[in-house]
Amino acid sequence: MTLAVAKKPGTNAVEIARHVIERFEQIQGTFVPEGVNATVTRNYGQTAEAKADKLIFATLSVVVLVMFALGWREAIIVGVAVIVTLLITLFASWAYGFTLNRVSLFALIFSIGILVDDAIVVVENIHRHIQLGEKSLLKAIPVAVDEVGGPPSWPPSP
Repeated sequence: MTLAVAKKPGTNAVEIARHVIERFEQIQGTFVPEGVNATVTRNYGQTAEAKADKLIFATLSVVVLVMFALGWREAIIVGVAVIVTLLITLFASWAYGFTLNRVSLFALIFSIGILVDDAIVVVENIHRHIQLGEKSLLKAIPVAVDEVGGPPSWPPSP
């Protein structure tokens, strides 16, 4: 016999899987006869939880790698950028009723890669401007960000 349980949209796969397994264990011996062996063949809740853990591990790994490659200040900037972006994105997803699935999780991981790359480029350019003789960090930041930021709007303002 095969029993397939699917979650409703907007529910948490990890919680659903945990509740189904707990409930099955409760009814064993009562509604499920003794001697019947049950095996969970596919648990998407477990898979989703593992992928979420990988997202946390990937974020921490990026921060540590940036720390070794560029320094602790740069790692803090990149780490804060990634964490704030993740929090805002996950909050907006929750607020609009979206759930994380494999596609959205991959998109989130991909966008973190782009975010980290952009943050590293900006930090390196700020560092370059300071080495070129810019007296103040507060003066170097806008100039450096303007150089590597997005393209100017069109038509150019007068």
